[in-house]
Amino acid sequence: MGKISEARWNTVIRWVDRIAKPVVVFSIIIFLIEEELALRNHLESSYEASPVFKWCEWLIVAFFSFEFFVRWLRSNPRFYNAPTTSYPFNAWGAIDLLSFAPFWVGLFLPISFSGVIRSFRILRLLKFFRYSRTLQLTALKFYRAYHNLKGMAFSIAIVWLFFTAICLDLEHKAQPDKFGSLLDGAWFTIVTATTVGYGDASPVGVWGKLFVGAMLIPIISTMGMAFSAFSTACDTVQAIEDDPDVDPLNEWQKERERMRKRKKANREYRMDE
Repeated sequence: MGKISEARWNTVIRWVDRIAKPVVVFSIIIFLIEEELALRNHLESSYEASPVFKWCEWLIVAFFSFEFFVRWLRSNPRFYNAPTTSYPFNAWGAIDLLSFAPFWVGLFLPISFSGVIRSFRILRLLKFFRYSRTLQLTALKFYRAYHNLKGMAFSIAIVWLFFTAICLDLEHKAQPDKFGSLLDGAWFTIVTATTVGYGDASPVGVWGKLFVGAMLIPIISTMGMAFSAFSTACDTVQAIEDDPDVDPLNEWQKERERMRKRKKANREYRMDE
């Protein structure tokens, strides 16, 4: 099979990009209408909906499947003289795969899963990150925050596990229905640390109240640490966001290279004996 010229590939991709954006919007509108009608009519699954929705989804999935394989071939040097890329195993490939793969997987799952599978259509909105510089910079904020949060997560886990274990030990006998398992303790820890306070569980014993009262500041502070790490990452990206000459994808490459160096430094680090 002869290789397709660069101009022809660019034309195909350009038309795919033009069609993809309105198709994403249309699929979300169709999903919302179908979901609302299913709730109003008490439908148990999407299979009971109007055939119009089914045919629309089939056409949408067919297009996204076509788009995925076109982009995959476009990245394959067998068909085009271009550097080998990691598509479909990079972020763009994962997003494109999510736009249609749940539909095909759902064909082999029980009908009871149809509602969950249908909800995956919302993730098609992630495809807009390919076309928006602002969205790419927003994603870069989360990517940079990941490095700061990754190391902090271990420290937070220690505090939360300690809080969970002590609360269970102090409150289990008095409230076995509310503090009867590790899951109950973990739920109480999450609700307390995030300051949500649903009120479904709280200490009733003297020692339980004293412990929770003493731990409120450190347990809630862990969330503050996480927010601070994310805020710092946002500030560093915000500093370059106003520069029109900055390419978000290049910044992603730079950040990925910095992460590789950090990982290498962590692997090679040894504490002095």
